[in-house]
Amino acid sequence: MKPLLRLMFVLLSGVMGANAFAADTDPLLMRAQAAIYPKIILLDKDLGEKTAANVVVIKIAHASADRESALEMRRLIEKEYQNNLGGNPLRIETLSFDEFDGQAPATAYILMSGPAAVHQKITQYASGHHRVVFSYDYKDMKNNALISLLMKEKTYIYLNKAAMQQYDVRFLPLFYKIVKVLE
Repeated sequence: MKPLLRLMFVLLSGVMGANAFAADTDPLLMRAQAAIYPKIILLDKDLGEKTAANVVVIKIAHASADRESALEMRRLIEKEYQNNLGGNPLRIETLSFDEFDGQAPATAYILMSGPAAVHQKITQYASGHHRVVFSYDYKDMKNNALISLLMKEKTYIYLNKAAMQQYDVRFLPLFYKIVKVLE
């Protein structure tokens, strides 16, 4: 994005009361993801095994430049769910890609845009622990994220069929009726 356009975006965001997050972050897409992604977590048949003391933990991983976007996603989810998901306490954590160490698995991960190598490191860890990885950007599905949301004329939830076996996550049958499978 050209510097003048970026400055206009930041100024307009401030005027409209929105946070000025990364220029390529779509506020409407982010609100949709914040509303839908936690609901998808509830469709995991093995959710109880993926909580820490019955607490659902979502980790939002981001590049340093996207810290504000990750914090905005966290705020949106917290506002939507009031720290409760399906009767379980809900905790949202943000961490930079550099901070990811794989020590404490989350219930699910949301990956903001970033380098393919970092995405693959996190998706490999998450799939090995049978955790869902959501991708902020549909284009990042090629980095082995399991689920992404795409908004055009309609909103589409995409499931990465190639990664499905690797993740070994089982969803309730309803989920398979509402997703588009990405071959």
